[in-house]
Amino acid sequence: MIYKTPFGHLKPSTPIEKSKVDAVQRALQWCDTIAASSQWTPVPQGNSISLRRTIHGQTIEIFPLEAAVMDFGMKSKFHADHLPIFLNNKNACVRPRHPRSRPLHTDMVASMILLLGRTEFSPASVPRTLHSILTEEQLASLPPPPAPRGAYIPGRPSTSGREFLPESRILELTRHHSNTNFTIQFEKRDGTLRNMTARIGAWIGPAGEERDTHQVSDAMSYDPAEYNLKTVFDTEMGGYRNIATDRVTEISIGGDTLRSASAE
Repeated sequence: MIYKTPFGHLKPSTPIEKSKVDAVQRALQWCDTIAASSQWTPVPQGNSISLRRTIHGQTIEIFPLEAAVMDFGMKSKFHADHLPIFLNNKNACVRPRHPRSRPLHTDMVASMILLLGRTEFSPASVPRTLHSILTEEQLASLPPPPAPRGAYIPGRPSTSGREFLPESRILELTRHHSNTNFTIQFEKRDGTLRNMTARIGAWIGPAGEERDTHQVSDAMSYDPAEYNLKTVFDTEMGGYRNIATDRVTEISIGGDTLRSASAE
């Protein structure tokens, strides 16, 4: 089925549920409405239309139809975690701040069109990878970056007062149940508890991508085990993370569930 949009035609290779089609079409209409009363210039791109404008000598180009392609799960020239935005004819590598709760690419692109569509805009709202469009005065007005997190000192005991499961037991369970999804709750180095559904080992993902937590761990510039850490794949966040094996309050793996008195 072919869908007509203000920026070109969409022809999904597989059926798309109506609710998503409607949401994407609404977002593209929003993009078109915003752009019509802004400083964006429509630019023909083969069978599609992009939006382009120059800010302080820097050229920004946004591809709303490409955002729709990404939302429909079709092949795109942009990475799934990026927005389809060029800065001086190169991928600007603009990413959502919270990928876990990421909205539609088309909605995020509409927001970018709105943000940068006027002569005056908030410098603090401009993504870091687009800071070259800002003047020196605007750059100076930006709030200071957050203070870097202090380096972790190996062996430093927790000061939270929580009770943790024996680390030797955690290491034994994760070693014996490789390639198995498990849930775990552990205390982060900042003292907060983190719940995670994770997996350890090597396997092929649903889209044919290779996952290998051992390979990722070996490629690190340090040995996670020396810091009481273990590399896992966070199945909800879709990325590699480290869990604190010495500060586990609860784990469910291989049919067994262990909980300390501090599990929440």
